Amino acid sequence: KYNAEYRAGHSGVTQTDTVAHRTDKQTAEQSGDVDNHEVEIKWREYDIQCIIDKRYSAKLPCAADSNRHNESLKLASDLLVLFDGDRKLVQRILERQSWVQEIIEERDENVAQTVASAAERMADREKKYLTQCPSKAMQEAISQACGQTWKQITQGETTDTATIGEEEIEQWLWDWGEKIEALFPYYPALQDACKGLKRNQYPAALIVSGALMMTLMTRCTYRFYHRPSKLRRLNASALIIGDPASGKSFATRLYEFLAAPIVAADKAGKDTINRYREEMKTKGANKEKPKKPKVVVRVHPSRTSNAQFIQDMVNAVENVDGTDMQLHMLTFDTELDNTLSVQKGGSWIDKQNLELKAFHNEEDGQAYSNMDSIMQDFNVTWNYVYTGTPIALKKKVNEQNFGSGLATRLTCIPLPSTHFEMMDLDEEVDEDSDNRLLEWAKKLDKTKGELSIKRIVRTMYDWTARRMADAKDNESKADEMLLKRCAYHGINYSAPFIVMRHWGELHQEGDYWCGEFETDEIDDQLAELIVNIQFACQRHYFGALAEKYFDDKLRDASTNRRHHQRTIEDFNRLPEEFSIDDVANSLHLCISSARTRVKRLLKDGAVVKCGEYVENGACKHRYKKKAVLVF
Repeated sequence: KYNAEYRAGHSGVTQTDTVAHRTDKQTAEQSGDVDNHEVEIKWREYDIQCIIDKRYSAKLPCAADSNRHNESLKLASDLLVLFDGDRKLVQRILERQSWVQEIIEERDENVAQTVASAAERMADREKKYLTQCPSKAMQEAISQACGQTWKQITQGETTDTATIGEEEIEQWLWDWGEKIEALFPYYPALQDACKGLKRNQYPAALIVSGALMMTLMTRCTYRFYHRPSKLRRLNASALIIGDPASGKSFATRLYEFLAAPIVAADKAGKDTINRYREEMKTKGANKEKPKKPKVVVRVHPSRTSNAQFIQDMVNAVENVDGTDMQLHMLTFDTELDNTLSVQKGGSWIDKQNLELKAFHNEEDGQAYSNMDSIMQDFNVTWNYVYTGTPIALKKKVNEQNFGSGLATRLTCIPLPSTHFEMMDLDEEVDEDSDNRLLEWAKKLDKTKGELSIKRIVRTMYDWTARRMADAKDNESKADEMLLKRCAYHGINYSAPFIVMRHWGELHQEGDYWCGEFETDEIDDQLAELIVNIQFACQRHYFGALAEKYFDDKLRDASTNRRHHQRTIEDFNRLPEEFSIDDVANSLHLCISSARTRVKRLLKDGAVVKCGEYVENGACKHRYKKKAVLVF
């Protein structure tokens, strides 16, 4: 092509021309003006032509079989599924096939119409089957060409977009651990809670210690930006999730010291109840039975009957500044699997309802006929901390019960794999940090009053607004759902550490400490760190379930779509003002039927009389639409 130019001495630099040609080629590809054979089209980073070649490797459609048009229709359907209904791109790929070019040359095949027909069939099939998959032959071709099955490729991408992967969450745990470590100088108790752990375990220690400390602060309240007139309590529903022998035992150490004041206070109540039961056993049939004492017992194991749990929760009332307050119950268990197996028995029936209502201290009640269950109403004040395995979490929150809202109430923090690493060999006995935690527990157990954390609440509001804007941009209803309660977690778990940091600003009233304090940017950092951890872990564990929840909801809405009623269509066809003759002519009814139809509309309030006119000596009425007809 360039021989004459070269001989004439008009040759030049070729590299620039090559780059320019490549750019022109890309531009032509985007505009659709490039030769069909020049540009390689990718599907999920795989060459689509290679997949098609595998699809027809046994035999290409030919004129002898008289099936080329049908095969082009099938291939178009498969390609529309792969390329999300992009008709122009599918047409270009079809026109590249040699056997499609043959029928174009032979009988001027309209490939665009073939693609349109395939798209119509797809639409009908989607209404019937709700989901779209390529044909089995195409799925086999994808497996041969890509080395992965159709489900592996598509489900893998869904998981990546709906949830955070294991590697990513492990990296985030290290990053969060570094940020927690940077806050140690401001929150020494946080450093004591993380003693002996690796940085990627710090988030779990923060949540467990925060949950136990806020239970100690049961007499404290705060105001949230939603319904600020309502006083809120500090509520924790914490799950630490890790593989067996992944280091979950740290939670037992924190419980031993941080729950010590509550456990000690319960001892007197438990001893009293045990003495009462012994007396009940020794009293004869004719002797007077002792009266059951009313005691305060706040710590309950997983194996607790409903009647005992509810009665203890109702009894745990203390008058704080002239107001009776139900003190929080506390449940701690190192085996979530064991807790779930207990739930199947009679001792845990209906406690799942209590778990849901505990997060906002919602009102509940009981009215059973047996003598042990007193008829009463109560607010659910219960904090619980469990450690367990990922399998146990899947039993706890799954596709069947996701819509209950438990997922957004839980604070689920992962413990990473140990990756064959040994824990540090610590031969020295360090009891100082344990003693400091115990001292702080005793102090927090004596706090009361409304917490002055308006700045933290405002920070959580701003954070939620930013994330909600992201969810709107992404059109993600799943993110919107998971976001709505995150701010509560940020406030609840940060509150104890903030109070300890500003302890010097509090004053003592009798046995209790209270007073106002001023939060700052450091406190904002802690609250934002916690809320970031919560949202990321929510998406990690429940993102896919949330996406499926809304997909199923949309599917159910389309399945249960109501048939459009003819009466509504007829009403909409009428003009804004009409007569009975207009109804008869427009709806092809006789005068008597039209008059009956208008009478019904008058009684339903859909139309009103708006005037009269004389026709052939008879006075007739005109009517005007008043409301939209809905039935």
